[in-house]
Amino acid sequence: MTNTSIFESWLTNAKEWIRVIDNGTILSRVYTNPAIVNQVKKHSFTKILDVGCGEGWLTRALSDQATEVVGIDAIDTLIENARQKGPQYFYKLTYEEIISGAAIPKSPHDGIVFNFSLYQKEEVQDLLNALKRILTPNGKIIIQTLHPYFLKHQEATYSSQWIEDSWKGLPGTFKDPHAWYARTLEDWIEVFNNCSLSIEDITEVTNDQDTLLSIIFTLHYVKNTTI
Repeated sequence: MTNTSIFESWLTNAKEWIRVIDNGTILSRVYTNPAIVNQVKKHSFTKILDVGCGEGWLTRALSDQATEVVGIDAIDTLIENARQKGPQYFYKLTYEEIISGAAIPKSPHDGIVFNFSLYQKEEVQDLLNALKRILTPNGKIIIQTLHPYFLKHQEATYSSQWIEDSWKGLPGTFKDPHAWYARTLEDWIEVFNNCSLSIEDITEVTNDQDTLLSIIFTLHYVKNTTI
């Protein structure tokens, strides 16, 4: 498995990512971008947290859907670029800091969104457990990630596993890829159950050729009321 960490890889490739996103050259985003925006629009959120916001396109796209939209990311270059593009709130905050109990700006939130920003293995459960505490009582967590059937597209076994090259198949001159953890649908559901998150909705996103691109989970926190 590659030794480049997720943070190091994004630090190296942040400027190239901005260029690619600004140029709109990731073809699948024609389908996945409106899919996540439309999913959020189904809910009357007043305060939204965009986790792993990158250069902030989604934070900006949701700004007319809520009173307040906050984007957080670990990479300075991405946050600085996001701040230059719009008046929304953007803060630098790492997943490790969130898991360790760092304060989340503008909390609480009734909508927390992850858009292709969950790459880890054990840390995903820790992160969701940390963030569910800042949800309002009727708040939702919405996650878009690559569809689990991606594993079959790659002719891999259908089992949760590390994928070596995070930038494979993307346009641009990316380097120093990080490994990322791909999950089966069953294993995603196990993560949610372990976090006491109940699935309200599952949306599968396809392109015009009916190729499965992504999956969107809408979740709410079910507090344990056992005495």
